[in-house]
Amino acid sequence: MTLEKTETRILAMYDVRGIQKYIYRTARVKDAMGASLLVENIIYDALKTAVGSVSPWCDKNGPLPYQDNSKREVEVLFIGGGNAYVLYDSLKRYREVSRKMSRYVLDRTYSLQLAAAWVEKTEDYADDYQKLKAKMGQVKAEMILSRPYGALPVMKVERKTGYPLVTEKESTESRNKKGYKDAKAREKEEKIFDKLAQQKGVESTLAVVHIDGNNMDLGILNLIKGKTAYESAVNTMRRISWQISHSFRTVFDEMSKLFNEKSFYLKEFEGKEFRPFIRRIVTAGDDITYVCTARIALATVQYFFENISKYTLNGKTDPQSLKVYGFSACAGVAYMGSHFPFSIAYDVAESCCENAKSLAKMPENKDGLRVGNFVDFQICKNIKTRNLEKVRKNEYETADGKSLLLRPYYIPGMNPEGFERLEKEPFHFQCFRDAVQWITDERNIPRSFAKQLRNMYSEGEMPLETWNLFLKSRGWMIPENNGRVFFSDSGKAIWYDALEMMDYYLDLDKFTDNTTC
Repeated sequence: MTLEKTETRILAMYDVRGIQKYIYRTARVKDAMGASLLVENIIYDALKTAVGSVSPWCDKNGPLPYQDNSKREVEVLFIGGGNAYVLYDSLKRYREVSRKMSRYVLDRTYSLQLAAAWVEKTEDYADDYQKLKAKMGQVKAEMILSRPYGALPVMKVERKTGYPLVTEKESTESRNKKGYKDAKAREKEEKIFDKLAQQKGVESTLAVVHIDGNNMDLGILNLIKGKTAYESAVNTMRRISWQISHSFRTVFDEMSKLFNEKSFYLKEFEGKEFRPFIRRIVTAGDDITYVCTARIALATVQYFFENISKYTLNGKTDPQSLKVYGFSACAGVAYMGSHFPFSIAYDVAESCCENAKSLAKMPENKDGLRVGNFVDFQICKNIKTRNLEKVRKNEYETADGKSLLLRPYYIPGMNPEGFERLEKEPFHFQCFRDAVQWITDERNIPRSFAKQLRNMYSEGEMPLETWNLFLKSRGWMIPENNGRVFFSDSGKAIWYDALEMMDYYLDLDKFTDNTTC
């Protein structure tokens, strides 16, 4: 073919399809953790295996400089957003390496596929980049999603994957996930989760937290606008990709250290064998998923939101950069029992995150192109919770059409300028914190009455007002909000979120107050 010209350089793009489903296609948190480690750097690992040696595009200190006159046969331009961009000296080499990479991914994971696209390199990076993105979109649309051979009628099948069993209980995919983690690390995790399963009530409840960055594409496009030369554009993309991964991972590590260590000093856990913890599932750029004990989940999200806003897409911290390029994110939290199917809990957390993003991106809640931090959460009572919209329609609305939920909540970052109008909204997170603090103080209302109020909310406003007269007769006064006690003017429950979460929430101040140590 005429395309086989060794002097024509090739710009290639790689993506592994189905990673999210692969990681979360399990009922066990431990297997999801193993799967995430297995695929964390799979494209780069596949490339190194196929080529033998590849020069890194970054190190722990930052991105490495790129020069367009490089004579390398294979060079990684950058990796970001789950995709890898690689420059080849010829189409022939691209094809040889891509075949080996595809085989590596298949051998390593058993069921994932590598998607690859290429264009001829010109002197205009912006044009090549857009053509390559369009080509990858076409490849994905036309790519046949092949699957490993299914089980024959005489074979036993693993229920969660549908694949044939190769051991007494596991398919090849599940065995690969389970076997990837270091033996000692896995033993430690198993002890943690086994102890958790032996607890009762709230102490046996986990939270799956999914965090996703806001409006990354718009910021990236603004930073590379007008950059057509490869050297300038690639170096910019390297800085951006490294800045996203470094910032989100740094904040996650700081958050984990704070909560994992500080919990030993809290009076809420004195004398208890089991203490709060955070365990990473995925940290891929601005996409983060972790598991933690239920009572610290919302506090971890608040800490993450407040601290990620200290970082920017362009790596600068001047006021203008913080305003234009400062990071923000949305999160979803799913609370589950220790034996609840993990895959369902993750789906719920992802749906909650989507709800949070929908509210965050409403024009009245944005500051120009800036999007604020929002979080939504849900207690998973049964597997039907996977259909979050239907569950909330059936279980979180009163007979007269009022909503029991104020969530999602807005959580301000370190740079709240431009979002001041949200401070007066009932979905400001401080309103939730104040409500939980009031509800859990038995000087305000007995715990038994608080639980009764929670259970009565679904009956609507009239029964609640009647019950409120009973409370007043006993000397218990529930604060009013603009003359309303139980529902706002917009028809949303004022206290229900706090009542539902009163056993599942510890305030961030307990972990950041130095007097606890």
